[in-house]
Amino acid sequence: MAGCDTSPHNDLYKSGERRVVNWVLGGAGGVALAAYLESAGISGLTGGAIALIIAAIAVAALAGAVLGFFIGFAVLWFDRLHVQNPSQITMAGCVLCAGKNTGVPPFNDNDWTFNLGFPLTLLDPIMAGLDVQEIRTRSAPGAGAVQLIFDSGSGKPAFHCEIGSHIGDYAAVGAAVGSVAGAIAGALAGAAICAALGLLTFGIGAALCLLIAAAMILAGAVAGGIVGDAVGGVAGWIADELSDFNERGEAVTRGCLMNLTGRWVTDAGHGHNEIHDVASAQLVECNDCDGDPTGAASSALIAAAGIGRHPTGRDP
Repeated sequence: MAGCDTSPHNDLYKSGERRVVNWVLGGAGGVALAAYLESAGISGLTGGAIALIIAAIAVAALAGAVLGFFIGFAVLWFDRLHVQNPSQITMAGCVLCAGKNTGVPPFNDNDWTFNLGFPLTLLDPIMAGLDVQEIRTRSAPGAGAVQLIFDSGSGKPAFHCEIGSHIGDYAAVGAAVGSVAGAIAGALAGAAICAALGLLTFGIGAALCLLIAAAMILAGAVAGGIVGDAVGGVAGWIADELSDFNERGEAVTRGCLMNLTGRWVTDAGHGHNEIHDVASAQLVECNDCDGDPTGAASSALIAAAGIGRHPTGRDP
């Protein structure tokens, strides 16, 4: 099942990607500089050795870029949601889209995502100056600019809501830790290879040793990041399965009028406001509010009220 997307996807929506790019460039520059400084102490360089040094610096830059990506992604992952004041709100509206963003992290976070649309109403809190427009457009402190969003499927004005999966959190941490550990292991392996081959000498031998070390760091950073991401993702999936994560997500049904309560935040990575996480969901009515029949009529809900069950068997 696909998650609920929003539009427009402009520069604000891609602000998180730009911040990760800064980490990538910083990592590439830092590790390349370290390789250059290491090469500056090598004497007796010839034409062939100079070529090896240039290759080593280039490979080191790639290794730094990989490290910067995994570390930067993890840092920004936990710094993307900026809490508003008041921190909790209840929004009522028609569920235009409900789905799970399934897939492999970091490309998919596996959150349950929902888009609420007209009749969009703020139920709580009741405060002077706080209305739907303010909820959709006010930026939280330190979050940057905010854009109005629309449901990508219907094109209608929307307010985005999510229930966060453990998969995204655990995978982000696992990938960063794995990449750093892999880079360290690669550096140690490179030094061991150089010692075994007797390359710890001046000139072309030292240049070749630097290239080997850079290549091993790159390989370790890539492998460690991928393995860490996978291990973290599996751990997050287990944590989701041991909780009521999927039951809560499945309780929010497209085409139904629902009240969603949760933490009001600005998602700095996407440049819009949302509820993240949804703490509770209250079903008001399922009667085709978005023009797409759901199979659950108002009369069915009234009949179900006596036994306290959702007509589909799920409790919102």
